[in-house]
Amino acid sequence: MKKLFNLDQPIIKNLLETDTYKIRMLYFIWTFFPKAKTKFAFTNRTKAVPLAQEINLNELREQVNAVAKLQFSDREIDFLRVREKYPEKFLQFLKNLKLSDIFIDADKDGQLLIETEEDYWTKTTLWELIVLPIISELYARNTIARQNISEREIIINGEKMFKRKLELLKNSGVKALQFGLRRRLSANWEKHITEMALDLMPGVIVAISNMQLARELNFPYAGTNAHELSMALNALRWAEGEEKAWQAQYEVFEKWFQLFPKEQRIILPDTFGSKQFLDNIPQKLALEAIGFRQDSGNPIEFASWVLAMWQRFGINPLERVLFFSDGLKPEKMIRLYQEFYQTVKVLFGWGTNFSNDTGFIQALSIVMKLIKANGIEAIKLSDNLAKAIGERRALKRNKKLYGYDVNFNEECVY
Repeated sequence: MKKLFNLDQPIIKNLLETDTYKIRMLYFIWTFFPKAKTKFAFTNRTKAVPLAQEINLNELREQVNAVAKLQFSDREIDFLRVREKYPEKFLQFLKNLKLSDIFIDADKDGQLLIETEEDYWTKTTLWELIVLPIISELYARNTIARQNISEREIIINGEKMFKRKLELLKNSGVKALQFGLRRRLSANWEKHITEMALDLMPGVIVAISNMQLARELNFPYAGTNAHELSMALNALRWAEGEEKAWQAQYEVFEKWFQLFPKEQRIILPDTFGSKQFLDNIPQKLALEAIGFRQDSGNPIEFASWVLAMWQRFGINPLERVLFFSDGLKPEKMIRLYQEFYQTVKVLFGWGTNFSNDTGFIQALSIVMKLIKANGIEAIKLSDNLAKAIGERRALKRNKKLYGYDVNFNEECVY
């Protein structure tokens, strides 16, 4: 690897450079909610870093404006036509898709203010996986320049650190999806260490979430789904009353299962608290789901809830998947694998620690979440209080709706 950054090119060069679940969720949105309007906003959970002072706002705007001009190319549409089972009408929709407007500024505390226009959900959703890697890479570039750090030194040390991880994972039994796009150090670094992983520990990385990178490397891509869908449906259904709002957490996956085959039916249950979701899950949904993804809270406790639910419905765990994706490092993956591999199929989503850990630059805890759906406040509660997001009044009414009593609170560190 010769250089960390391609300074003469946009950071995001095409709309296929996104996580697998973004295109699949876009298909879900296009199918069921084509007229819904939503708004997304950026949050930096690493409050100690004043990002608007660390990143040149004009440079950020240039990068975002470059993406705003992009559309799916014929080659990208052909790739999806061959690899996915989308109807031709959806592919034509993608070909003509133009993203919503997006606004960038700074607040009085030196943090970034980034919000999409309140526009059709189909036009706003892709911005999340555009804004996050752009900010992460610009922060890395500017930190390196300001501290006068040698790119070569970062590459050498990053490779050394990553090889130690590979040695731990090799022959460990761990199987993981590469989930590193959103908070990666750079596009070049993500590609470089993915190639290293595939070469030095074959069989550990079983798929790549970044569709463009998977395409370049001729490697399988995969993904699940995100909190966005549950957040949006909850907000949309509040207009129809509390019962509909509560039921929305299951309606999401009932609709998802209508569109996608068994291997893509992994449920993310923590948007409004995993325990209440699993305690009340309809039997039909539990039987049709191939697995459950843990993305917040205590992973051992989460697993016990899922296993108890499977036992309740007479489901054999060895035929199902526990998918862990919360702030994972090799040591944690190995511990969880050894804890559960004899009971259930275990899979991991290895993200920021994979793609942004070189010993020089702090990986930021940054997110871009849905904040409104058809003008109604959207929220996420989570199994970790530190990951909750949303307007206070909307949080309060949803805590009451779901009987939310979580007290787990852990800083998001990668």
